[in-house]
Amino acid sequence: MPRQAREVSPTGYYHIMMRGINRDSIYQSAGDKSYFIKTLKKLEGLSIAAYCVMDNHVHIVLQAELAALMAAIRKLNLTYAMWYNSIHERVGHVYQNRYRSEIVTSDRHLLQVVRYVHNNPVKAGLAKEAKQYTWSSYREYLEGADIISQEQKQFVLGLISSGTAGFVAFHGEPDAHEHLDTEEDIAELRRNHAQSVIEKFCRTHGIVDRAALKRHPELMEELIIELLQRTHLSHRKIAAFLEVSANIVHRASLAEQEQA
Repeated sequence: MPRQAREVSPTGYYHIMMRGINRDSIYQSAGDKSYFIKTLKKLEGLSIAAYCVMDNHVHIVLQAELAALMAAIRKLNLTYAMWYNSIHERVGHVYQNRYRSEIVTSDRHLLQVVRYVHNNPVKAGLAKEAKQYTWSSYREYLEGADIISQEQKQFVLGLISSGTAGFVAFHGEPDAHEHLDTEEDIAELRRNHAQSVIEKFCRTHGIVDRAALKRHPELMEELIIELLQRTHLSHRKIAAFLEVSANIVHRASLAEQEQA
């Protein structure tokens, strides 16, 4: 089966994610991460807006022509893989499949993606705040730009009121949007978002525990419909969350369709 062609971004911005083969750590040490970032800095044809190097994957937000992007990422992966194999005395592939990418569709989307990338270490429990993580571009927005483009820094900060103070505040806001990431992280994000929806619903209706929901079928149906509308969970996973049968979720889904 031929590979699907890369989509051209209407804004020129792309969010790139690459992960280690078999989900292995491929940025094991400070030296690994530092070499990768220095290699990224040297690439031509890219204007870097954000990055975050984790242990087994990396996120990059950049602006480029698609052809230049593809050539640069191939060069980046090859250069790093050769260095990594040499340093760690190994052979074979370093990255799992080809890199994944998503187009950035608007200025607002760009801000959300930049925040998401910077908050990866916070979500993973590696830091309490984005500024505490060394291997991302977050602190470049508060101090001097190095790997990221100075023009990109000014453009992104210009999209937020109050400059760097607004930038910090924006990163502290909750974010339930799904962006390009590992399957495990997306699944966790969906679970956490569903949990927050359920907790808010119960507080609003004075429900102290989920067992009480089962005594109020009309509220259970209302909650199921809200979960269907606000989360990306399947019928089966919603049923498991609420400890009800899949048939109850299915009936609520049909009721939602009839109301639409």
